[in-house]
Amino acid sequence: MSQRIQANNNTQLGIMLGSLLFAYWLVLPVILGAYSDLYGLQENQLGMLASGYSFGIFIATLLSTVWITRYPRRTQVIIGALITSFGFLLLKGHANGDYLTLAYHFIASLGLGVAYAALMAVLADSENPTRSYALLFFTQVMIGVSGSILLTRFIETEELLPITYLAMLLVGVFCAILATQLKDTSDPNHLSQTAPAIQRWFPPMPVALGLLSILLVFTGDAGVWVFLERIGAAAEDRELGGDLVSVNLAAGAIGSLAAAWLANRFGYLWPMIAAIALSIASVVMLNLSINKTVLVCASFINGWAWNFGAAYRMALVSQLDKERRFVALIPAMQTLGNAVGPTLVGTVIVWSSYSMAYWVVSILWLGAMMSYYPAWRAYRELQQN
Repeated sequence: MSQRIQANNNTQLGIMLGSLLFAYWLVLPVILGAYSDLYGLQENQLGMLASGYSFGIFIATLLSTVWITRYPRRTQVIIGALITSFGFLLLKGHANGDYLTLAYHFIASLGLGVAYAALMAVLADSENPTRSYALLFFTQVMIGVSGSILLTRFIETEELLPITYLAMLLVGVFCAILATQLKDTSDPNHLSQTAPAIQRWFPPMPVALGLLSILLVFTGDAGVWVFLERIGAAAEDRELGGDLVSVNLAAGAIGSLAAAWLANRFGYLWPMIAAIALSIASVVMLNLSINKTVLVCASFINGWAWNFGAAYRMALVSQLDKERRFVALIPAMQTLGNAVGPTLVGTVIVWSSYSMAYWVVSILWLGAMMSYYPAWRAYRELQQN
């Protein structure tokens, strides 16, 4: 019983820490809008800035497969939180959209990646990973909604960047302190040392396909997400842009709650199909109208579908990866998508149009469905054996 209580405490701490440390990404569209307004950065430059932040998370989470089973998760979270805090300290002193700004974003994201990989492993060990991931996303988006409203309605653009970076610096220190309460329940020797090298270093095909589906979905979703503020500002004004971000996050919270409530009642396939279909419908609406009501509805649908489906995709991978070695690649694929998506979509917008960008992300989502299906089939076979 004590082990169950300890696991539940770890889950609650993991959700809180993962939400707080991820807060900067959740308000990133507003931050990019500030860089555009203050320093005149174009969409491709904004996409590069967002990608630079995500790419550091990708590098750290990818490499974490080397150390995630060797060292206590508590230690990894503490170190990661302190590194990300240092990155935001550098940004507070220098954030004008140049290459140093990009480098400091990269440092901050490296720390987040180290901590986030360990936290995803903590949640994978919870009693119901689907519900745990869904509650993580719910808490994240509630923080994002509050942050977006605060930054766009109560803080002047000129003060937005230094205030945000000071807040994230303090969040990193707070999370490092809070992480000392994590209890390590993992077995560092659970990975078979006699397994072939290729099995120790490369995920099995069903796990790899599940990870690929996460990558493709996040590439498309991040590409839409980071430009929501710009979409609203182009249609009406900056306030509408902030509303689109807030609505998207609020819808994400509802989608996460829906996933937490439904859990595995309908399995892992139909929720993914519904999420992909609704995501495509959202960009069709964005493409066909500049009406405020339609844009808000499209943003709501997009946010709901993204977070609803994410819990199932990540839980499926955690179910397939019994050794818990490759769950660290869940945030790696998530953040690689976050890195590639903004640059890809920003480049398409500059070279072609928003309409073409919507076509590109729709193709990515369909590709995700095609890679997810065989992973789900492999899971079904495991359940039947």
